[in-house]
Amino acid sequence: MSRRSKGVSAEEEALFRSALKDAKPIRKRERPPIDPPKRIVVHVPHPHYPSHPPYNEQPAPPIGGHAEGHLRRGRIEPDARIDLHGLTQDGAYRALLRFLVQCQGQGMRFVLVITGKGGILRSALPLWLGQPDLRALVAGLREAHVRHGGGGAFYVLLRAPRRLGEPLR
Repeated sequence: MSRRSKGVSAEEEALFRSALKDAKPIRKRERPPIDPPKRIVVHVPHPHYPSHPPYNEQPAPPIGGHAEGHLRRGRIEPDARIDLHGLTQDGAYRALLRFLVQCQGQGMRFVLVITGKGGILRSALPLWLGQPDLRALVAGLREAHVRHGGGGAFYVLLRAPRRLGEPLR
């Protein structure tokens, strides 16, 4: 197809060519090659974070009261979130435990744990959080609002940090 068939007349084309006769193409700038950023991965084993425990078949208690209504309607934004997608059970349990300890130490109350819909992590999380070892950390658990992941995520209500000498509840 010629340009004339697209609505450009011979006169317009001649005018365009005369306007650009002195134009020179812009040189491409020489850019140094960009090296991809180097990832530094430091793996520090945490011997004090156990692998996932054998379960007692008692899940974490549900979040109740006034907070439950706000969570059900998606009105409260989580203070922090962790995504456990792609982790093994042992890796997910250790990452979760580390995350909960860190969040509780920073005074956070509501956190979001993303497990994905279906799968072993989604069914294991309530049992993990119901373990006696985690009673000092977790006050309650509830499925997240659709806005925060729905069936693939959970809200976790953290307890206030214990003081030295205070008994477990």
